[in-house]
Amino acid sequence: MLGKAIGALIILGASSYAGWHVAGGYARRPAHLRDLQTALAVLQTEVEYGATPLPIALRSAAGATGPAVAPIFGGAAARLGAGSRGITPGDALREAIAEEAAASALRPEDLDVLRALAGTLGASGREDQVRHLALARERLTGLEAQAQEQRARYEKLARYVGVLSGAALVLILI
Repeated sequence: MLGKAIGALIILGASSYAGWHVAGGYARRPAHLRDLQTALAVLQTEVEYGATPLPIALRSAAGATGPAVAPIFGGAAARLGAGSRGITPGDALREAIAEEAAASALRPEDLDVLRALAGTLGASGREDQVRHLALARERLTGLEAQAQEQRARYEKLARYVGVLSGAALVLILI
């Protein structure tokens, strides 16, 4: 009897944790998208008004964001700062996205905006880069609105589904 109770608590706890984890992703994504927009705004300012080298501008962008997004820009800056491999700014950003994005709640469509931006970063004139940065920020604003809508719709649902599916499984097994 005690074994069944402990097993039921483990099942209920695990399924509840899974539901809360999924709900946390819905809650974190809008904040990570805002951080991404902030980083791009800083980068846009550095490109538009400063004669700042791109690795320093990327470090400034990393310093202006939260811990989920900063490693992407910091990683790109570190790759460019090394400079010994002859890496382009776009390749540095793509590599940093591939390596660091898993730690954030960003989805593939969010990262596609950055990957598209990587093609023009450091490869075109100042005005063109500023235009592409503004366009990327605009796209991220739309994605943030969608993320807020999904959060409002699915965050509580994910929590409830986690708890209730665990309870249903316990009832089936007992």
